[in-house]
Amino acid sequence: MDKEDKDIKKEIEELEKLIEEVKKQNEEEKKKQKKNMRSNGQIVVKINLGNEYSKNMFVNLLINFLVNLLVIFVLFNIINWATITSNVYILLMAMILTFYEELYRRYLIRYFMSVVVFSSGMIFFLMNLLLFYFLDLVVFQRNLDFNDHWYPIVFVMFLQIFRTLVRWLYIKGMSAFIVWKSKKKGGRK
Repeated sequence: MDKEDKDIKKEIEELEKLIEEVKKQNEEEKKKQKKNMRSNGQIVVKINLGNEYSKNMFVNLLINFLVNLLVIFVLFNIINWATITSNVYILLMAMILTFYEELYRRYLIRYFMSVVVFSSGMIFFLMNLLLFYFLDLVVFQRNLDFNDHWYPIVFVMFLQIFRTLVRWLYIKGMSAFIVWKSKKKGGRK
C-alpha cells in the first residue's frame, strides 16, 4: 500500500503543478486582454463599412473614381441600357457618383450607423438609385436616357455587384503584393 500511496501523492503533486501553470496562463491572458481594452473597459472592434481602399482620403477618392469610371463605362458599353450622347457624360457620372457616395457614406456612418447596420447596406443601394434617377431625369436630361424605367434599378444592382468584385480583387491583389514584398525583403537579410 505504501507504493500505491506514494504514486497517488506524486500524481496529486503533478496535478497541483498543472493547476498552478493553468492559473499563471490565465493571469497572463487576462493581462493581455486588459491591454486590448479601453480605459472605460470596452473592447475596441473596428469594422470598415465604408469600403475604403486607403486611409488617405485623396487616394481613396482617386481609386473610387477610377473603379466607378471603369464599371460604369463597361456596363453602359456592354449592355445597351441607355442612350448616351457622349462618353464625357460617363466621366461626369463617375465623378458625381464618387463625390456623392463619399459624402453620404461618411454622413450615414457617422450619424446614422444604426440605419446602415439594420438595412445591411441597402441604404447605399437606395441612395445610388436615387442619384441615377436624378441624373437621368434632371441633370443630363436628353444626354442620358435610360431605355426603360426599370433599367436604372438593374444598372445600380449590377454597379454594386461589379464594384464589390473589383474591390475584392483589389484587396486580394494588394494583400498578395504586400506578402510578396515582405517575403522579398525577408529574403535579402
